[in-house]
Amino acid sequence: MKNLKTPRYDITGNSFFRVLRFNLLNKVAPTGNYRLGTGLRPGMTLLFLQWFGRPLFRLLIRYEPHLHRLHQKLKRH
Repeated sequence: MKNLKTPRYDITGNSFFRVLRFNLLNKVAPTGNYRLGTGLRPGMTLLFLQWFGRPLFRLLIRYEPHLHRLHQKLKRH
């Protein structure tokens, strides 16, 4: 049996391509998992977050104090 989590505590096997495969399977034989399918926009959002989410998260964490101050200044005006 495969592990449910990676060493970074991400859920394994929950990638964009798995969702795409189930979506295509649902078009052929409706399984009830996705109802009408994932759709283009949610699918592209999932793909974007999967590919660029980790580097973006690292960048945001690194500059969090600066971004917080900027957010506070923008919130006041």
